[in-house]
Amino acid sequence: MERRTDQPSILSIRTAIIAVLVAAVSFGVLVVLSAFAPELRERNSAGLHAYSTSALGYNFAVRLLEDQGYPVTISRELYNLRDRYAEGLLIITPANTVDGQKLAEMNFQGRGQPTLIILPKRWGIPNRANARHYSRTDDLRTEAVQTIANHLGVGLTIEEAEPVSSVTMNGREMPVVFNDHMQTIAGDNFEALLSTSDAAVFGRIANTQTYILSDPELFNTHGLSHLENAEIMMAMISNMTRKSSSNSVMFDVTLHGFEGTRNLLRMMFEPPILGATLFALATAILLGWAAFLRFGRPETEPPAVATGRQSLVESTVSLFSQSRQEVSLVEDYDLLARRMIIRRLGYSEDLSREQMDNILSRREAHLRAKHSDAPAWPDPTQVKNLSQLMQFVRDYHVWNREMSNDSE
Repeated sequence: MERRTDQPSILSIRTAIIAVLVAAVSFGVLVVLSAFAPELRERNSAGLHAYSTSALGYNFAVRLLEDQGYPVTISRELYNLRDRYAEGLLIITPANTVDGQKLAEMNFQGRGQPTLIILPKRWGIPNRANARHYSRTDDLRTEAVQTIANHLGVGLTIEEAEPVSSVTMNGREMPVVFNDHMQTIAGDNFEALLSTSDAAVFGRIANTQTYILSDPELFNTHGLSHLENAEIMMAMISNMTRKSSSNSVMFDVTLHGFEGTRNLLRMMFEPPILGATLFALATAILLGWAAFLRFGRPETEPPAVATGRQSLVESTVSLFSQSRQEVSLVEDYDLLARRMIIRRLGYSEDLSREQMDNILSRREAHLRAKHSDAPAWPDPTQVKNLSQLMQFVRDYHVWNREMSNDSE
């Protein structure tokens, strides 16, 4: 037995198409996630920034301001530190002396809008098991905080003082809660806005819109756990935004490594370049579909002049049709039909026309003896036009069928 050489396909066309679609979608998801990977990374890590929910972080202040109706944003763009057209209050939260050096490079006066600098008071070691919290916190040395203040270049003095139970702001005495000790600020060019009987904790540099808060317990999560401190924070925000063209509040986090990067891959999936990306993707899909439809060996073009028996027959038919000489074929067709019947009946094809007519006449007489309504052999001399020729062909096939069904 001959062995079959054709083997079934391992993958059907449907399976192959599904595999290609899954691969394409997976690759697309990978590209998009790669573009937005910096945006998806965890930001709520322990630190002195607006993303942090730790005790020393300022995320609770962000949520409290939002609840009070202030438009709050967290800025990851460096240009917001120097853009003179950025409206609203800008809050900067340096954590160490390195951040203080960055403050020296900023031009707060060029913004034309209020800026609040919250000096640090404590530092901590992040918890390895949970990076959102500290495993241990401690006080910053006053000398380190003083170094940060020196970078502002206005001759400020930072000191540690005993905690008090109340402070004064705009002539109004307000209760306050400090932990262990209080961090104060003073200077010849410093205008106190929130102070005790001996020192100030909040104020602004004279003739500017640059505000400084020396004790972060009036802003961080640990300090705002006391209602008194939260009320003081809202009073300070109201005081600063009152002189601004907008009541919006912006927390800067670029000092803490959250600076946004302008990467080309990400820009491809953001307006206005997103439209061009979608157009390019649609074009690629259409080109891929067109290539899929043309898959395999391209078809060979037919020759200008066809060859072979079929072509010869078609050419002859076309010639007779164009010259309207179809009727002239009836005699040849009649002779060919007779020879085909003679051969089917088992006689030699070399018989003469007279011999073939005798055989067919006897057969027709035999058939009529059985069936009086049997059809007669069509007469070719009656064919005068194309429609009669087609009728002659149909009558021949009927007569041929009757002759073939009868046996002598």
